[in-house]
Amino acid sequence: MSMNFNSRNFIWLVPFALLLTFPLWRIPLTAFLAPRGGYDPALTQNRQNAHDFTMNTVHIIQSHNGQTTLDIVAKRAMTGKTTDEFKMEDINATITSEQGEQTHITARQGVFDKTSSLLTLIDKVVIKKPKDKYEIYTELLHYNDKSKIANCPGPTRLIGKDVSIKGGSLEYNMLTKSYDIGGRVYCKLNEFVRP
Repeated sequence: MSMNFNSRNFIWLVPFALLLTFPLWRIPLTAFLAPRGGYDPALTQNRQNAHDFTMNTVHIIQSHNGQTTLDIVAKRAMTGKTTDEFKMEDINATITSEQGEQTHITARQGVFDKTSSLLTLIDKVVIKKPKDKYEIYTELLHYNDKSKIANCPGPTRLIGKDVSIKGGSLEYNMLTKSYDIGGRVYCKLNEFVRP
């Protein structure tokens, strides 16, 4: 019976010994269990309302009074500076006028702000107007879907069936169908007949 009593006492001594020696083994144990790589509390601040994303094959449609005015297809889109802004890559856009005339635009990069309806296209921008049979080449295009004005602030080249025009900038108003070409303008007309 005394042997049982000693075994029972020995079992109670193990937790008691661990409790008494806790200050000795606490530091190595917490160092072993600490997460690796560190922790920066600043990373979790101001991220509650963030909407960061990246999507492949994105289709954005802007319409007015039930009619599609701007149709954008991008190979990839990601979050911009605000939640209303989308950065895009490999873009094919179609602008449709109130009369139903379409303008097709391609570019390597772009940004679309859905609040201001402003489309900015960058890098190898090509604008094609099938009805008027001409193409425009530039490196930067700003298109405002509300005012229906396209602005190319840099060097621009327009090539049509019988005309080739180079200018320092170009602005096109879809409502009035008027062009404003700025800077030094070079124009070459084929089959021109003097009046």
